[in-house]
Amino acid sequence: MTEPQTQHGPSLLAAAIAALAAAGVTAFAPQIFNDGDTFMHVAAGLRMLDAGAVLDADPFSYTFAGRPWQTHEWLSEVVMAVAFRAGGWSGVALLSAAAAAATAGLLTRHLSRWLTGPVLAVVVILGLASLSSSLLARPHLLALPLLEMWAAELVIARSRGRLPSWARLVPLMLVWANLHGSFLFGLLLLAAFGADAVITGRGRPGLVLRWAGIGTAAGLAVVVSPHGIDNLLFPLRLMSLKTLAGIGEWSPMVPAAQAPFELTLLAGVFVLVRTRARVSLLSLVLLLLLTFLAFKQVRHVLLFGIVAPLLVAEPLGEALQRPFPKPPAWARAAAIAAACAGLALAGLRLTWPVRLSDSPVAPGAALSHVPQALRARPVFNAYAFGGYLILEGVRPYIDSRAEVYGDPFRALYLRLASGDGALFARELEARRIGWTLLEPASPLAAALDRTPGWRRLYADRFAVVHVRSELK
Repeated sequence: MTEPQTQHGPSLLAAAIAALAAAGVTAFAPQIFNDGDTFMHVAAGLRMLDAGAVLDADPFSYTFAGRPWQTHEWLSEVVMAVAFRAGGWSGVALLSAAAAAATAGLLTRHLSRWLTGPVLAVVVILGLASLSSSLLARPHLLALPLLEMWAAELVIARSRGRLPSWARLVPLMLVWANLHGSFLFGLLLLAAFGADAVITGRGRPGLVLRWAGIGTAAGLAVVVSPHGIDNLLFPLRLMSLKTLAGIGEWSPMVPAAQAPFELTLLAGVFVLVRTRARVSLLSLVLLLLLTFLAFKQVRHVLLFGIVAPLLVAEPLGEALQRPFPKPPAWARAAAIAAACAGLALAGLRLTWPVRLSDSPVAPGAALSHVPQALRARPVFNAYAFGGYLILEGVRPYIDSRAEVYGDPFRALYLRLASGDGALFARELEARRIGWTLLEPASPLAAALDRTPGWRRLYADRFAVVHVRSELK
């Protein structure tokens, strides 16, 4: 296929505007702190900064203290900790905004090879809007620019009829594999493009070997990690856990909660059918796979939002056959102005401190009512509160690290949290639990209200604290 000439002025300006908009939304969006994992990641990063080494055992919980822990997102956690030490939660928000800006700017820049004007704007907006539910200060957000650059390199290389660049892909994978487990999708995407190139290449000499070389180099980049070969195997082990489906991001999609994704999907189908865009078999298969993954596990919606626009951009641009405008004289100046506005926005974010209030993942008021002596005793906590307790120096019963606790322990926790009184009584004595920090609607909290020997110490709309009556 023939790639149209990219007009650098308009595409640069469009990328700058998209990056500025994404940064502005993310930097001041309170919902980026709506996940308890954020606190755990920052705490882990701070530990690693202080120790000068990657953690290899659980230093946080009292239930699995000292057990092996593969900190597969260690690089993200260290970067988040550096941002936290430099600027508090404002620093973490700014880091998240920078990742969102890079993702939006890169996606817009790459799509502008084939799309322009309102069509480009609509495709970018729909793609990024589907990521709204994943807009959280967590490692996956830091990995999004790498996902975009990886997918863009594969799509552009295929469009130009060349092999992907080793010099681009291998360094990307080296960083990506230490940031977030989504690197596995990158390897699968590379394999898909390689298989398609070999099948459609009609036996061109050396093609199989060259693609195999790229795949081998990318795989070797994955194991250049403190965890070695285990870094490559970790995502597979994690996805084999049977209790993952009970975790929000690993559960099947609830359509009513993913309206932006549904709108993107429906709009995309309508436009492709209406314009009769000739989508390749490879792109069609990948689009179907991305849609299936998004419905199967909500965390995969972000893959769709980044990769799907890149897959349809060229056929959509060819179907529309719209001329690219001549770059106006002021385009580069406007792009520079947008970059300056981004710097000003960063300064505003840093000088306007983020003050986290109580939330369903940060029960600050409830914890403040727990005496220090009681905090030192074993607690039974709600799963969502584990990360916050870790950052506050309280050893939790459980937190979000499913890879640490495994299926048997998570299954035990779910039974306890459901209000199984007999089982809780046995665990109470075995663990010498002195207090609980639960969600108000928790069946166990209601059971403890009726259980002799327990009393409420504090309750609000986010959390309730129970303590054994003989404890002061």
